[in-house]
Amino acid sequence: MQPPYPSLTPTWHNDVYPAIDYTNEKVSHKGETVVITGAGGGLGRETALAYAKAGAKTLVLTGRNAQKLIETGTQVANVNNDVQVKTVQAWVSDETAVQQIALTLGNATWNVLVHCAGHIHAPAPITQTADVMDYWRAYEVNVKSLVVLAKVLFPKAAKDASVVTVPAGAMAFPVTATAGLSGYLVSKLALVKTVEYLAAENPQLNVTAVHPGMVDTPIFRKSGATPDSPMVNMDTPKLFAGFCLWVSRPEAKFLSGRMVWANWDVDELKGKEEEITSKDILKYAWDGFPFA
Repeated sequence: MQPPYPSLTPTWHNDVYPAIDYTNEKVSHKGETVVITGAGGGLGRETALAYAKAGAKTLVLTGRNAQKLIETGTQVANVNNDVQVKTVQAWVSDETAVQQIALTLGNATWNVLVHCAGHIHAPAPITQTADVMDYWRAYEVNVKSLVVLAKVLFPKAAKDASVVTVPAGAMAFPVTATAGLSGYLVSKLALVKTVEYLAAENPQLNVTAVHPGMVDTPIFRKSGATPDSPMVNMDTPKLFAGFCLWVSRPEAKFLSGRMVWANWDVDELKGKEEEITSKDILKYAWDGFPFA
């Protein structure tokens, strides 16, 4: 379809397509170990199913709700019964809890880390925030957790491992259009800059921020949006999951340290590799600097 927003690629997708289909050998992750946070539902659950279909050997699923993790594990087994599923109930902003993920891996290394866990506060202007701790939890879950995961898990990363995080596309909108969501969107902006630092400090890894599109998740609903909201073009969770399969492959490392949209066509993105790597684009910076 025609892009409803400014797009780096001429082609815009709302659902999984052949190039990122879970069974496409070009996005295979056969024999790999994949760690997924926020795996109890939504994007995390669908991502687990995607890597299972793509041939992952081991899935380490983490989340706050043990029962939902078990449910995800059951669905994974229905997709690929050969996958070894390990579940860890953990709040990923807690370093002690994340250590349990490392212990679950044992002496094994991991190949892909998809960080889907996130938090959005109750929408309100800053001065009318009813629960400051709920507001601050957006920073705890959206930013601190990535720092903790990096500290604890990066030493156990396989050579050329990939990390995928989930930012928010609404960061690009004028603040007048997103008033009331400051904690959520500013924390996501900090997440993207953290990704940039992690990529620079760990050049052997592929660290990318992937906006999943407009997906009907609890965070989407809590933001006040609905599928029939103006300017909203809904996407399926399969689009993000399939894009993750591609972006965590070695051929996508040219995007490391950058933020991309899952809606962008991967073949057209590959065609823009030289343009992307020769310029400082797909990163957040001070608009207008350096001054003319």
